[in-house]
Amino acid sequence: MFQPPARDAHTMHRPILHHYNESPYAEKARLMLGYKGLAWRSVKVPRIAPKPDLTALTGGYRKVPVLQMGADVYADTRLIAEVLDGLTPSPPLTARRGHFDDVIAHWVDNVLFGKAVGYTFGALADVLPEALLADRAALRGAPLDRAALKQALPTITQELTGLMGWLGTALGGTSPFVNGSTPGNGDFTLYATLWFMQNGGFDFSHCPAAQAWMGRMAAFGHGERQEISAEEALIEAAAALPAPLPCEPFTPESGGLQAGQTVVVTPEQLGRGTSVTGALVSLLNHRMTLRLHTARCGEVHVHFPRAGYRIEPV
Repeated sequence: MFQPPARDAHTMHRPILHHYNESPYAEKARLMLGYKGLAWRSVKVPRIAPKPDLTALTGGYRKVPVLQMGADVYADTRLIAEVLDGLTPSPPLTARRGHFDDVIAHWVDNVLFGKAVGYTFGALADVLPEALLADRAALRGAPLDRAALKQALPTITQELTGLMGWLGTALGGTSPFVNGSTPGNGDFTLYATLWFMQNGGFDFSHCPAAQAWMGRMAAFGHGERQEISAEEALIEAAAALPAPLPCEPFTPESGGLQAGQTVVVTPEQLGRGTSVTGALVSLLNHRMTLRLHTARCGEVHVHFPRAGYRIEPV
């Protein structure tokens, strides 16, 4: 039976990012850490399942990046941005002027990113490991065939070239970033997707405004990064207590769900095999929190955004 060490509710934990280098959304998180000028710790996660150390912390969620603060675990870069703003309010990542920034991020996530994945996988189809293709096929619930990926590449390239023309016009204005003089969620989400396309060899030479904008974004760097082992991160979780939750952890729009109820949370996109089951301890308009008792970490709180995640009673 798991016997946790004496747990500490007062230590200020330095962020731990669970990620792998090739992940575009992990690159988004790394760049946000750089923009904040934060020191952080890095735990490398395998690109494909199984990921026993990560799922020991999250209760089954296997996508990256995941941000760990002691015994609190945050999924999805939208929520990670809020946590980083809580650590270092300035310069801000969230609470932008208006909501156009979030509209851009939503368009990237739901329109551009899928085409970027199709392009990069098609361009690299001959060198991608079979295990990686099988793993991503399991996540999406549909096969990934090398020949089909390559066959679709010319059409996707043409579509992306047209979209990049539109983006070039949008990024060629007087503002240096998507929504003004400083970057927000739209900038970091867009950069991660274009960075992924760039890794697949996409030609941006016809879009100098986008190239210049990518240079401004890349200049933020990744902050101060220190490599640690997964075991060190799990030991830290076991020695910590989850942070206090809001005084009123439920909103009126809770849909009848109650505190302590056992629920399962699943990503709406690429969510097969990534569900987490736990006790619901908070359900707000923008985030939800599950309490888990894990074999290697003891009690942890796993936090998800409301948008993009499905919550159901067990």
